[in-house]
Amino acid sequence: MGGRVMINGAAISVNTAQHLYWFGRYVQRVQTMLVEMLECYDHVIDRDFEYGNKFFEKLGIQAEYKNGLDFLNVGVYGAHQGSIESIIKMARENAIETRHLLDERGFATLNKIYNHLSEGRNRAAISPTHLEEIVDNCSLILGIFSSELDRTRAYQLIRFGQQIERFDLILRLYGEIEMVTADIDVVNNIARQLNRHYRPINVTTSDIPKFLVFLNGVVDRVIHNKGCVPGSSQSQSS
Repeated sequence: MGGRVMINGAAISVNTAQHLYWFGRYVQRVQTMLVEMLECYDHVIDRDFEYGNKFFEKLGIQAEYKNGLDFLNVGVYGAHQGSIESIIKMARENAIETRHLLDERGFATLNKIYNHLSEGRNRAAISPTHLEEIVDNCSLILGIFSSELDRTRAYQLIRFGQQIERFDLILRLYGEIEMVTADIDVVNNIARQLNRHYRPINVTTSDIPKFLVFLNGVVDRVIHNKGCVPGSSQSQSS
């Protein structure tokens, strides 16, 4: 099959499939992280100053802040790979590589977020209202793509990335492995639409780090079609 895979009967390059998958993950990550950061902000200014540090630690981010607004600023512009600015940049890079498959309105909205964040570096302090607007724009982007894209190709790959990212953050932020295992068929159903040889997963382990490694490797079963045997299933157990 070389550098191309069959997605629901249509040929698509492995690179394009990867870009669409990661675009979905990054946009979902920005949306989820900003919602959580805004909630943390309320805790930091009113109840528990250390609440933001707990959030950063769950994501493997080492950062310090002086107050509530500084917490938001560090989360958005901090010198770490988990910053909102860096994630939006990566989402945009993946979107550029697949622009021929993306709705123009969604791409324009992503550029709007990117430009506003770049301009925001010169502001004295970031505004919670501005971050709420980015959350709304991320929802708009994903909503546009869900209604406009060819669902046999680009949309399903973006949706697949979204769902994997959603599960990943549920595990990292809340440790809710039961919530993920209860909804694992959502991932299986999307994956089967993308690759008819995909083997459904059934994760039963209570080891979250082990679960995360397993979950984040599911994309290789779909895009690279490694070791797929129709009609069989595989589980991850402790």
